Amino acid sequence: MSEQIDFTVNANMHAAFQREIARLRAAVAAADLSAPLAVGGIQRRYRFFSDTLHTHHEAEDRYLWPPALQQATPAEKVVLTAMESEHESLQQALESLDGAMTVLGPDTDVAGVQAAFDRLRGVLDGHCAHEERDAIPVLQKYVSREDLKEFMTYTRAQADSSLLLPWICDGASSAQVASTWGMLPGFVRVFVKPMTTRKYDKFTAECGV
Repeated sequence: MSEQIDFTVNANMHAAFQREIARLRAAVAAADLSAPLAVGGIQRRYRFFSDTLHTHHEAEDRYLWPPALQQATPAEKVVLTAMESEHESLQQALESLDGAMTVLGPDTDVAGVQAAFDRLRGVLDGHCAHEERDAIPVLQKYVSREDLKEFMTYTRAQADSSLLLPWICDGASSAQVASTWGMLPGFVRVFVKPMTTRKYDKFTAECGV
């Protein structure tokens, strides 16, 4: 059995995905979709969200489920296999929304886009609850520090990965903020937190969302 790993930041990230869906859904409803600057800003923010969600699940599929599956009991394998299946459902919902957001403009069916966000939110909510309740305890039994290192390396290779920590903290509770930044050693946090927060604030201002 591997040393138990704290997956609190993973749950914080789930909450950030859920907040971002609400943020983008509201932005589409409120924006003047005939204004290219407004549309471009929403699309840029959406691409960050979509890329981050895809990368997060791809990293789990590559680096977390496989080592756990090799050691899991039959009952635990059922849970981990369900995680992979749920990721496929999430990807389908995300791709549908990707298409709608790519052509965002004055002729957009806003109600239809909001419904697509709602569908994604419904799938994501169920998956995150299932993962946190049933899959994380399995990962804590079998995933090693080396597995997690590979997971993090893959995640950090995403474009705009420097925005991830301040994004997770945007709208989060004080406990979520503390545990998110707390994943960094203190001497690293002193430099990384202000630098990445400034970048995230700039990104948010440029997107207008």
